[in-house]
Amino acid sequence: MSLLRIKFIGGGSLITLLLILIHPAISEMTMSERPLPADTVIMDSFQAGTGLPVGKIQSVRGETFIFHRDPSVGYRAKTGLPLYQGDILHTRKNSWILCRLVDRSRLAMAPGTTLTLLLSNSNSARKSSLSFLSLKQGGVRLYVSGTPEPFVSEFKVQTETAFILAKVADFIVKADPGHTEIFTFAKSRLEVTSLAEPEDIHFLSDYQRAVVKPESAAPVVETMSPGDSEILAAEFRLTPDSKLFASGANNIRAHDTADEALED
Repeated sequence: MSLLRIKFIGGGSLITLLLILIHPAISEMTMSERPLPADTVIMDSFQAGTGLPVGKIQSVRGETFIFHRDPSVGYRAKTGLPLYQGDILHTRKNSWILCRLVDRSRLAMAPGTTLTLLLSNSNSARKSSLSFLSLKQGGVRLYVSGTPEPFVSEFKVQTETAFILAKVADFIVKADPGHTEIFTFAKSRLEVTSLAEPEDIHFLSDYQRAVVKPESAAPVVETMSPGDSEILAAEFRLTPDSKLFASGANNIRAHDTADEALED
């Protein structure tokens, strides 16, 4: 593994730790499906986060909350709302959310999932894009379309036990305390590293399953059966059931730059 990659993994771990230290209430909440802390206020009127949007909600079902910098103030996720760097998305029981990021990747979160958008940017002038997500618990399907050369694109996901790097992939990550499961679909190329042994890289391709546990430095990799892959694909859909959503225009009139940023 290159020194740069090792430094990035170390830096990613530090970023995640800093977010937990800065937002202790969120850290405690994401450990389980317990009710929200008593001092949490859920606002009906959405307020923008810091900086330009890094993504947009394409579809949502059930009860999903978005938290910006203030861990005591959350917002109900609605179709059309922008997402910002540092946002924490938390799906509750029987809720789902589909989002698109500025690098044109897509993600679908299952119920009981907590995901932090640590970073997402795309720079057409520099011909590069980078996204970095932290999955605390639950499951998420991620689609990374990749970009033609000389455009450089990287998509990174970190869990409690694993670090994942993708340039072109359609894959699912499930995180539970103590272990991570990774499932790949067609045309996927992933690099998977156990945080216990960051120098040891393992490669995943189409229709494979990997399990990363802290007590085992090397992920356990096996081939998925067609039946298993079909079940997983149906469970984590990357397209809305209907293209007719509520626009959410009343909530984002002050954020007209969202679509412009997403199309940059």
